[in-house]
Formats: sequence, C-alpha cells, structure tokens
Amino acid sequence: MPALIENEVSGEPAVISEFPAGAEPFVIIKQDVEIEVDFLEQSIRGVSTIHLFTINPDQEEIQLDARQCDIDLENITVDGYKTTATFSDPYDLTKVPRQWQIGAAQHHILKRRMAPLRPPKRPEVPNKDRVTRPCCVPADRSLKISLRRPDGMSRDEPRRTLKLKAPVKSDRDPPRDAPDDSGEEKHGIKISIPFRSKNIRDGLHFVGVDEGDLRYPHVYTLHSLEPGTASCIFPCVDDPASRHPWRISIKCPRTLGDVFGRSPAAQQSATTAALAPLSPGGSRKRKLGEPPTPPASPPVFLSEEDRLMEMTVICSGNLSGEQIDPKDPRKKIMTFESQLSAAHQIAFAIGPFEHIQLWSEFRTEEADEKLGANAAKIHAYCLPRRADEVRNTCAPIVAAADFFAPEFGRYPFESYKVVFVDDMVPDTVAATSMSLCSNRLLYPEDIVDTEIDVTRTLVHALASQYFGVHVVPNQRSDMWLIIGIQWFMTDLFMRTLCGNNWYRFHLKTLSDRLVETDVHRPSLHDLGEYLHIGDFELEFMSLKAPLVLFILDQRMSKIPGSMGIVRIISQIVSTANINATIESTSLSDTDFRRACEKKSQYRPDELWQQWVHGAGCPKLLIKQRFNKKNLNVDIVITQTQARDSAQPKAITKDEFLKELLEEVHEVWAGTVPKLFTGPFTVRIHEADGTPYEHYLAITDKDKLGTTLQIAYNTKYKRMKRTKKATAAAAAAAAAGGNAADQEDDVVYFNMLGDVLMSQRDVENWGLQDWSEAVQQAMDQESYEWIRLDCNFEWLCEMITDMPGYMYLAQLQQDRDVVAHQDAMLFFKRGRRHGVASTIETRTAMDRRYYHGIRTMAIEDLPKQADADLNYIGTAQLILLFRHFFCDRMVGKNGSVTYPPVPNDFADKAQYAVQCALPAAIARTRENGRCSRQARNFLLDLLLFNDNSENDYSDHFYIAKLLDALTTSIIPDNWHGERDLYSSLGSDEDDELELKRFIEKAIEEIDKYRRMDEWTSTYQNIWTRTALRCKMRLMKANVIPTAPLEFVRYLQDGNHDLIRIEAFDCLVELGMLAKVSIMRLLLACVSGDPSPFVRDRLFKIFSKGMALVALGETKAVQDKPQEEILDDSGLVVELGEAEMQQRRLAATRNQSIQAALAALKEELRGNIELQEAIWTAIESPIISVREKFQLLTLCSAMFEQDDSLLLTFNYPKVWKCTRVPSFDESPFASSAHRANVRKRCMVKFSTQYRTAPRRRYATEPVVPPLPWEPKPPEVKKIKLSSKPSFSGPSGGGAPQTPSGPVRRDSISVTLTRPTASAAAAAVTPAAPSDSIAVQPLARVSATPPVASSPPPSSAPGLVLPALHPSSIAKPSPSSSAPRSKPPKKRKSEEADNHADRPAKKLATANGRPRKIVKLPFTAWDRLPGRIRDKIRAEQTAAPAPAASSSSTIIATPAANRTPLPGHGSSGGSGVSASSPSVDHRGPPGTNGNGNGLSSAVKKRKPLPSAAPHNHSHPPTGAAATATTLHHSPSPVGTPAAKPVVGGDATTGEPKKKVIKLKLKPSVHATPPQTPR
Repeated sequence: MPALIENEVSGEPAVISEFPAGAEPFVIIKQDVEIEVDFLEQSIRGVSTIHLFTINPDQEEIQLDARQCDIDLENITVDGYKTTATFSDPYDLTKVPRQWQIGAAQHHILKRRMAPLRPPKRPEVPNKDRVTRPCCVPADRSLKISLRRPDGMSRDEPRRTLKLKAPVKSDRDPPRDAPDDSGEEKHGIKISIPFRSKNIRDGLHFVGVDEGDLRYPHVYTLHSLEPGTASCIFPCVDDPASRHPWRISIKCPRTLGDVFGRSPAAQQSATTAALAPLSPGGSRKRKLGEPPTPPASPPVFLSEEDRLMEMTVICSGNLSGEQIDPKDPRKKIMTFESQLSAAHQIAFAIGPFEHIQLWSEFRTEEADEKLGANAAKIHAYCLPRRADEVRNTCAPIVAAADFFAPEFGRYPFESYKVVFVDDMVPDTVAATSMSLCSNRLLYPEDIVDTEIDVTRTLVHALASQYFGVHVVPNQRSDMWLIIGIQWFMTDLFMRTLCGNNWYRFHLKTLSDRLVETDVHRPSLHDLGEYLHIGDFELEFMSLKAPLVLFILDQRMSKIPGSMGIVRIISQIVSTANINATIESTSLSDTDFRRACEKKSQYRPDELWQQWVHGAGCPKLLIKQRFNKKNLNVDIVITQTQARDSAQPKAITKDEFLKELLEEVHEVWAGTVPKLFTGPFTVRIHEADGTPYEHYLAITDKDKLGTTLQIAYNTKYKRMKRTKKATAAAAAAAAAGGNAADQEDDVVYFNMLGDVLMSQRDVENWGLQDWSEAVQQAMDQESYEWIRLDCNFEWLCEMITDMPGYMYLAQLQQDRDVVAHQDAMLFFKRGRRHGVASTIETRTAMDRRYYHGIRTMAIEDLPKQADADLNYIGTAQLILLFRHFFCDRMVGKNGSVTYPPVPNDFADKAQYAVQCALPAAIARTRENGRCSRQARNFLLDLLLFNDNSENDYSDHFYIAKLLDALTTSIIPDNWHGERDLYSSLGSDEDDELELKRFIEKAIEEIDKYRRMDEWTSTYQNIWTRTALRCKMRLMKANVIPTAPLEFVRYLQDGNHDLIRIEAFDCLVELGMLAKVSIMRLLLACVSGDPSPFVRDRLFKIFSKGMALVALGETKAVQDKPQEEILDDSGLVVELGEAEMQQRRLAATRNQSIQAALAALKEELRGNIELQEAIWTAIESPIISVREKFQLLTLCSAMFEQDDSLLLTFNYPKVWKCTRVPSFDESPFASSAHRANVRKRCMVKFSTQYRTAPRRRYATEPVVPPLPWEPKPPEVKKIKLSSKPSFSGPSGGGAPQTPSGPVRRDSISVTLTRPTASAAAAAVTPAAPSDSIAVQPLARVSATPPVASSPPPSSAPGLVLPALHPSSIAKPSPSSSAPRSKPPKKRKSEEADNHADRPAKKLATANGRPRKIVKLPFTAWDRLPGRIRDKIRAEQTAAPAPAASSSSTIIATPAANRTPLPGHGSSGGSGVSASSPSVDHRGPPGTNGNGNGLSSAVKKRKPLPSAAPHNHSHPPTGAAATATTLHHSPSPVGTPAAKPVVGGDATTGEPKKKVIKLKLKPSVHATPPQTPR
C-alpha cells in the first residue's frame, strides 16, 4: 500500500469513484500495537496506534473493529488530541439478558441475537479493485471514533487526502518483512486506542496457567478463516485485504519464575497491607486512591532450573529490539516489525521455548553456498525437553525450503519460524513468516508410521508462506487456486523425497477418493464462500484443487513448446518478490488462466468450465472391440455421471454434521456437466509387444456417447509371448540351463509377478491357471491390453469390458504404478475366483511391485476365503506371512512350527506388508466366523512378538495386531438375546474353544493396556486401541456392555486423546441415552480448557445425535414394554406401528430433512437433554464459533418455540420521611435551639413497589351450577311456513350454501363489550359492528351496514318489525348459482298462524329473555323497481299492531336442544365445538326454555341500527343481509342486572353464539318468485 499512495496537501479533494457496499473511505498506512500479557489474570492490555488516510476530505468518523475488550474511550486520541468515541462490544450479544428466561427450544432467538457476529455473507471488495478505489471493509464497525478537530486547531487547514500514482518498479529485491522507513505515517491521521481484554473467548489461548494444569505455561494466538478473530486481540480493521506494515511490542515476564510471581509494585502493596493495622473486625479498609490488593497467586512448585528458564516471544516479522522494562525489571519488551500483512496474519507465541536452528544443523555448507541469498533461515521453537523430537520431525523442512527456492522462487521473508504449542485445533496455522504447529505432530526417531503424513503437513505449512500469506486470493471465490497451489508444491517435493511411484500412487488414490466424495457438492468456485462453515469444506477443497491443477499441468505439458504450471507459479512468486503491490500479491483465477494460455498453446476454457465452475467427476463406461474388417479398434465411451448424480446419497453418521451445516447455511450442490470433454490418450499394446499411443479427444459432438476408432498397426500373426516365456522358463529350470540357450523367436522381457511358477509352488500354494477356454480366447485376441487415459488426464471412474487376462497382462507388463492400481481395482470389483486369488498372491509375493499395490492385493485376498474355493484365501494369507516374517523350525518329534522372526522395520515397504497381513487374515470367514487356525495364528503373533533387536518402535504394530485379534472374534451376524460369550456352552468342543479364545484375547488386550500405564507408548496408542477393541466387542454383542470400562478414563488428568477415545466409545455404544453420560459429555464440550478437546468432543456429540437420527441408537433408555393382551389372552402385536417404524427407518437416511424430522421426533420431550445443552451454550469459555455450532445442533434437535418469558424488576420508589431535629449539647444557647427548631431534616430511602397503587373493584364471577342431565322432552313445535335462514356472524361476504339443507335458526356471534365501551355506546351516532344474516339458498356479496351500539341500560334487545316484503327476489342477471328448494315439512303445510303470540323463553328466575328485532335498513341498495313496489305496498297497508310485530328470539347456541333428527349443529352455522361457543354457561337450557339455570351471565348487547326512523324511502340494493337494531326499552320494563362477564385472565370479553327465529308479520307481503 505505501508504494501506491502519496501525501497531498491541497484544498481540492481527489476525485474518487463510488465506494462498494460495506466499504469505508479510508486506508490504513501503518499500525503499531503495544501489548502487555498477564499470565495469572489471563488477560492483555495495551495501546493500538493506527496511521490512516481518509479518502473523503469531509469525513467526520472512522469505524474500526474491536471485540471482547474494554476500550478506554476517555483517552482515545486523534493526532494527539482527545476525541469522542463510542464502542459497543459485539460479544455482549452472546450473553443472554437476565430478563430472558429461555431454553433450548428458543435457540433461534439467541441465534438471531448473535447474527451480527456472523452475518450470512460479509461484504467483499476484490483486492485489485482497491487500486483505483482505496478502501477498507471492517467486520463489525463496533468502535466509532470522531475525527472532528479540537477547538484550538485551525479549521481552515486542508485535510490530507490520497493521491494515487503508478507503482515504481525497483531493481532491488528487499525482504517483505523489513521495516518501512518511508515516513509516510507522519503525514496521516494518527489514532491511539487504549484497550484491555475481558473474558477471552477467541484470539488467545493460555496453557499451563489454570490450577491443576502442570504443563509449561505459554500463550499463543488463535486464527480463523472468517474475519473477527484478530479484532479479539487488539482494535484494528479486521479485513483480510487490508495489508500494511506493522510494529508490535510485547511485554511479558522475563523468566518462568516471574510468570507466577508478583511485580515489585504488587509486592510492595501487599507488604504495606500486611504491616498496616487491622480493624477490629480483622480487615483493613483501603485508603482513598490506594490500589486494591491483588489476589494471592496459587503456590507453584518449580525447580530452580525451571524458574530460570527464559520466556521467549516469537512473533510475525523480524526482531528489531529487546530490552528490560524500565519500570519493572522482572519484565522485558520485545519489538517486531513486519511489512504488508493483514491483521489476521499477525501471530505470536510466548513461553519458555527452546530454540533449534534447523537451517544450520540440516543444511550443508555446499548447499548453503549454492543457494546463496536464496537460502532461507529456518528456526524451530518447542517447549522444554522436546528438542530431539523437533529435530527428527522438522528435518525435511530444510530440504523443502532448498527445493522451493530454485524451483519456484526465493522465500519471501527473511526467516521462517516454526513454533510447536499445545491444544491447537488444526495441525498447522500459517501466519506472516511463521507457523504455529501442534505438538501432536512431533514424533521420536523410532516411530516410522506417521513420518510421511507429518512431513507432508509441515511442508504444506512452508508452502503456505508463498501462497496464502505472501500471495493472497483476489476474492473468496479464488481461494481454491491458493489451496491448490499449496498442495501442488507440497506433493512435488514429496515426490523427490518418496519417489515417483509414491507420487503417482498417491494421486491415483486421491482421485478415487474424490470420485466417491464429490457427490452433491458445490463447485470449487462456489466453495470459497463457505469455507468458514466447517473444516470439512477446507478438506474437500484441499482434495480436489491440487488434482485439478495436476490434470491441467498434464494437459499443458503435452503440447510441444509449452511449459507446465511450475513455470507459471515461479513467475508469480518472482513478480511478487520484486514488487510487493496489491496487484502483484493478489491472484485471481482469471489472471492464472490467462497466464496458462500465454505460456502454452492450450486453452483451458473447457477445463475451467467443467472442473472449476462445475461439480462432480466423470464416470466412464467404456466398451472396446476389434474390427477385423477394417483392422480398427473401436472404443465407445458413455458418461453416466449426470444419471448417477440424480440419485440420493445415503447419509452416514460421519457426514451428518456436514449435511446439517450445509443445510442451515444453504450450500447448494453444483451443476454436474452431462458431458466432460478434453484430451484422452489411449495406449494399445499390440501383438508384437510394442505400445502405440494415440492422442484422441472427447468432444461434445456426440451427446449420447463418444466413439473412437484407432488404427491397428501389427500386420502379422500375434506372437504368444506370455505362453512361450512361461514354457521356456519352466524348461530352462528343468534342464538347468539359462535363458541364452532358448529359441531365437522368443521375445525376452522382465515380467512382474513371475514368482511361484514351479509346479511345487503351485501345489503348495493352491495356485490355479486359466482354463482351456480362456486360453483359446487369449490366443484369438489381437492385442495384449488397452491402456485408457495413460497420461492421467482425467479424474474419473472407468469401468471397461476388458477381460481379466488383459488386466493381468497390464498388471505384469506395464511399468506404470497407476496401471497396476487400475488392474487391482478391477480384480477388487470382480467376483471370487481361483485365478484372481493366484494373481493377488503372486502380486503380494513379488517385492518388485510398489508396496501400495501389494497391500491392495492382500486386502482383497479375504474375499477368496470361500467355500467354493476351499477357503484358499486364508491359507494363502498365512503362507504369505510365514514366507516373509516367520522361521521354519522342526521339532524333535518331527513337528514343524513357524515362530515369527524378530521385528525389523528397516525396510518400510516390507513393514507396510507386515502390518496389512494380520488385518487381512482376521477378515477371513468360514461359516460366518474366523477359522480356528487363523485366530490362533494371530494370537501367536501377539504372544511371540519380539522387538528387542529392532531399531524402531512396535507401538503401532502391536496396536494393529490387537485390532486384528478383535476382528477375528466378531462374527458376521449375531442376534442372540444374550451376548456371544455368555451363550457359549461347555458341552461342544468348538464352543468351548471359542469361549477360551475370547478370554485369552481379552486378557491380551488388558495386558497391553496395563503396560501402557507403566511405560507410556507414543500418544498412548495401546490404551486407545484397547478401548476401541473393547467397544467393538461390546457393540457386536460378543461380551456384555460395561460402560465403566470407559468412564474411568474420563478424568481430567488423563491424556487428551485417551479421554476423547473413551467418550467416542461411549457414544458408539449408545450411552448418550444415560442422562449422566450425556451431561458429562456436554459439560466437557463446554467446560474443558482445551479448544482441541472441545472441538473433538463436539464432533463426537454430533455423531451421537447422528446415530439417533439414523435409528442406530436411542436417545433415551428403552422402558420395558408390557404385552398387550386381548380378552382371549392372545398377544396383540402392533403391526401398523411397526410397519411405520420400518418405513421411517428405511427413509430417514436418504435425506437430511428426513433425518432431522426423525431426530426431532426421537428427542421430543427430552427435558434433561434440553437443560444440559442449554447449560453448555451459556458457558463463558466456549468461542463464538462453538456457540453457533451448538445452536445449529439445537435447531436440528428441537422444534422452535416462539414464546419468550421475560422477568422484570419491581418498580423502585422513593420514600421521604422527616427526621426530628434536636441539639444534643446541653450548653447550647436558646438562639441556637430556636434555629434548630426551624430546620427540616428529610431522609430519602428507596424501596420496591410490590403491589399496585390502587385496587380496581371487580365483581366476582359466579361459578356455574353443576350440570344435571335431564331426559329429553317430546314437544311439538309449529314452525312458520317460510324457511329460516342462516348466515355468518362476521361482517364479510356471505358464503354460498353447500346444499338445500333446512336450517331452523341462525347463529350469530355476539362479543361482549367492556364497561367503557358500553358506556360509550349510548350515543347512537357512533358506528359499530353489525351482524350479517343470510337467507337460505341466497347469495349476496353485499357487506352489512354498520350500526351504533345500544345503551347499556336496555333490559332487552327488541328488534323492529321486519316486513316480509323486504326480502327481494334475486336478480336474473346474478351469476350466483341457485340451489334447489328444500323439502317441506308437515309444520310448513299448516296454515300461517299470524295471530299467534311471540314466544318468550323464561329463565329459572322468572324473568323473560331478551327480545331482538331485526329491521331491514339496506333500502339504498335495492333496485328502483323493487323499491317503488315495496313503498307502494307500505303506503297502502295499515299500520301493524305492536303485538303483531315480527320478532326474532335469540337463544344461546349452547343452551338450545336440536330438533329430532337434525343433530346438535343442524340449525347453527357454528359448530358446538367452536372456540366462539362459551361452554361454561349454565347447562340444561333447551329450545323450549326449560331447565335454565339462574346463574346466567350477561350477554353483550347487540349493536343498534341507525337511524330508527324508517319513514324515509329506502335507497339500498337486494336485501340479502340485515342489520340488528336496538330499540329503547319501554317504560316500566325492569332493567337487567349487570353480571360480570368475559375472561378473568385476559380481560377480554367472551363471545356468545345465539340462534334467531323469524316470525312473519300480519300484513300482506309483496309477491315473490317461487323458489
């Protein structure tokens, strides 16, 4: 950045383009950080000084990042002047407020609260866009600092802005971490921020400080791929693309003894406190301004040698100064300077580290002179007494640095530091000029099993300094290119160390794994956005990205005159070393692809589209045949990956967490190309033995398949080389001659696998040859074999129809290890056959094969232990082990024994074979169990193991023997009620022998477990293996389940790996169903001080939940089920429930949605698990990432509960009391006493108000009387001739009736108003709700008209007369369907009794029920013709009497008795079970008014209609809806007593459902159209 900007003091601001979203208009020039580390308090404090330039000259505020710290806002300065600032710690969002009472079911509430800590997608500005638009992208913007100038400064001074200039190319190549002396920070804005950490969760990790932790104390930084971790250490701009120089000063204790000792100031204060007089209570109060007494440090017992150990600081950059603290001689200050680094790339570690100069110990003088200035200085740091392990482990790093320098370019920094610390979650973390590595990687010189994997990991950490630290991705989607180049460089060095066979075998193994893994996964381009989800995403990218670069290199190298990607990588590194600018140190896949096209003539467009932007791997189905007519070899290639990708992939317990997190973060699978294209090389080994290579290509011309035609070159008869060579070898061996005496026409060659060829070996080993039919088919073939994709340009799965004898020729005659691997994969896919067993045995016997090919043959031989083959596979495996690793001894009685020879692991290839053979022997089966001979053979290997003469350790070899012994005991299927050991009897010899063998095996397992307690093995591998073996035996139901075997290893003092293994065994056995085990596991997940242990235990807990989701274990212990008996005593089986369970079990692993649904169903009501996991979430130790993971797991386990219970404090009130004033002195004057009497002394005190100020009088709710059922009374009811009508009670449009069903009443929902509403309802002008009544078989979309509420004092609800003429016939143009007229009943055939008095329902207290009148008011909605007709009829008709008015009697629906044959809901539009029905009303009320209770609640008054005067002409439409009106009560009518109604808990009024009956009036009605 300093090379791109210069200071400009001018009055005119520079023209800057519009900033991207999320960017801030300023640039960091330099940052200085001063840190003081306190080990006892596990905290840091210091000052962060940031030098920056603002892009906008009028900018008033700067936003920075800071987390989990306290900012001294009063002392923040800008250019030396104090300013105003605000800070809101984002980590406060992780704490649940005290008012919230939530649990695991409300996980989404806390997750939504913590959303700002990890937004779904952070804003991103590509690095190269910042050249023209300089900016920063803070992560949180939690610290806001004002840039306003103080009053004393001149406001006319122009603000300094940025001026862009072209970068100056320098011929000199300075180191990237050299201090910057340009002085540009002097002209920028300088902001100083004092800070202090609090409750460190992220960013730092302290080891050996807690009580009981006996490890050496040290501290180191934590890192993550997502921004936010660096701001947990010090305030900064946590932007990966903001790279600038740094100056870091760290103050720490000088020696190890000073770590646990107090400073002189603290000691002086403690001494002063001890000498000060105590108060009578035994304690001394502090004086004003006196610092508090520091807490007493726990006693630490250190030897004198340990106390004098020097504390060392290893930090990014170069050490520029070291001095003793002038204020405290027990502390020292070390200063480091670095250039061009981002905040997340700054790392440091403090501890009593030992220093090893690797570059001087493992680099010769000749190599040092040859490299010259390119020789990198490599240092290693480790905890005391581990220097020898570091030398043995890190020796290849020097060789890797010497390989990278001439091959790819000079190391970009002056030195490289490797620091080994404890409790790291990943194995390595790359930072600027240093790497933090886990102590788990260290191994002594006698361990050979982990050297290749550990060396590859450490070399990758060195390669990350080139790409990842120095050269960074342009944006997140380019991360695959950085990861791919890292591992590509690593594997190229490993090829020089392990050989070309290892390199190609390794890449082929990774390719096969990629084909199995890359199913329903995103593309490499899209995967960069989701690397922060979990380490599985980075692992998948580390698997696929280097393989894509490898096939790109293979395709580019084929073109003449082109260079591979090695030269392109070298050019990128050289350009970045010469000129360290944003453009040169940022790499995008577009620039890399353009460089590939420029350096070679190959255009990688199709490769980029299919392998970078596409997903999946090709699956090729290849068929070949020889065309004798045209002398061509026709090859048809069909690609099936698109069809296979559409099939669902079964979810396993190991992939459950990955599928869950991808489901939550919406990671979608990429598009799988239907057709992969590219060059395809075919090599045909024709009859004369000459290989002919044909460079072909698969194009997209043929959509269904690709047909390749290859010309055949051999024109003469095929020579049978294999058969002649075999016959000649056998004849030469019989005659005692040599190969020189054979015939001249035989072609001689060195064929692999030509061992065990004599007749005696064939008989002793049970070998077979091809049958006569196969021999004849071999003679008819025109070529030996066809090698497809011989240049390894495809990452695919190839299945061909080539016969087995061609694969045998490829295995024996091809020199490429990948060809051997393809042949072994063919035999592995094939069926059992004696010839296949012979081929695999000879392959394992021939030591000229690569050891990986030999182990593949050994691993496939157990398949040949079949009854059809006379279990030949078992015998051949035992003979293989005896041949290589046993001696033949003949006893005195002539018995022959084969004791194992003493171990010798000097030949590592033979050691790999020796480890693979016992595991293969244990997997052989006879009748479902391992044979007695194989089991005893394995037990003898363990008993007679001798490692006394071996230079290497046999820890791993013993562990593999214990695993093999355990595998030999476990049968294929055992479903007995008891375990296998308990079910074996003593009557039969086989069962007795097996029982004794199980006892011996368990005794051996326990013996090595106890030996590990006395003599520790490497990482306690014997104890971990013993626990794993016991778990497997218990899970297979071989021995009884004993959880205490594992629980005793869960103590804190045990090795971390042992505790993790014990928890894993308990989860595999389904012990999460035990509440105590589950609580202990979650307590360790949230409370263990080691982040590595917490991470592994969380994955184990997730696997336990996966076992529950997939149905393999239960979430709770099964309760004994009682048998269901019917009346006859038969056992009733729940067949339907069992079938449903089976269907669920069959589909729950097909998708993550089905698995999550099954998991939630299993955990429903598990309160103990909810409490335990919520306690883990509230832990103050776990990091934010771990908290998010636990919350995500909660979302998979429990349904969301949107309720939130809050707790509020009582209101605080002040109480004022008058204190009587008096003078205690008896000598006071009278004037003084007079003044005292005039005083008023008032005392104020606070208290909580626990009761309301006023009590509101509420009438008690009368409880309903107990309901007494009464027999139904038979009564005759004569209904009106007109059919009743029913309608909804709401104000919406009426619904179309479903059919011609006779309804005798209408149901209306009435809502009771509150007291205030009833009082306000006296005014008739106020609008209110109305009740819509819909006649039967009539439809109208006209809403009802609102009316005014009635007065609350009305004794009854009286409806005005409803004239029958108001019911108009429907319009002929109406589109509503007309329903059929209902059938008439007998009551309707009778005469209309118009003079019949209106019925009144009497209650138990004798008072009449309320009368409701329904007038028609929608006159304005009637058509003009109908309105005139009705007006004429009303004018001519006489006024009706008051007694003959049409009335509607309203009766509560709950109190009505249905008519016979109509059911309870026959006449109501609302069901009896509707929520609107008040079932708490007095029972016993029927339609006749009998049996009514006296305790009747007051109903809500029906709304009144406005206006009451109906003399005006109507102006309505069709009268399909009516509005209820309230008439004033007549004089003398007694008022109803108010009864309190409504819900007592919520205060809301209750709703009543009433039924209305319509009575016709006495006057004439207008003519109506018959229905």
